[in-house]
Amino acid sequence: MVLLLAGLAAGVAAACNNAPLPESARAGRDEAAGRRIFLRKCASCHAANGDGKTIVAGHFPYANLIDGRWRSDGSAAAIELQIRDGRDPMPKFEGKLTDEEIRQTVAYVQALSRAAESRGPESGAGAAP
Repeated sequence: MVLLLAGLAAGVAAACNNAPLPESARAGRDEAAGRRIFLRKCASCHAANGDGKTIVAGHFPYANLIDGRWRSDGSAAAIELQIRDGRDPMPKFEGKLTDEEIRQTVAYVQALSRAAESRGPESGAGAAP
């Protein structure tokens, strides 16, 4: 009977394991959530594909998020600061998006940039002004 209870307890403990998901699974979820936020909050200026070719912001040099040119260094921290605090003409999103939504949007912006880089110059990535 004791062995049966011990086995049952071990099975329950294993089933209740709250181990974090692998980092790649989390990254994929963050990018997917970030994409939804980007399309809702950012695409009107940056375009759905991130190239910035919109009526609203097409004439601003940093509206293009896939050409490899950044207002700052292009790091996750710098992109987060830009989203959080804004910088003329971009509005700030602190208070409009949660910290998690900002982090997810950063993940998606970086994914957009990486995808454009992997496609090469014909996609506009790294193009000179």
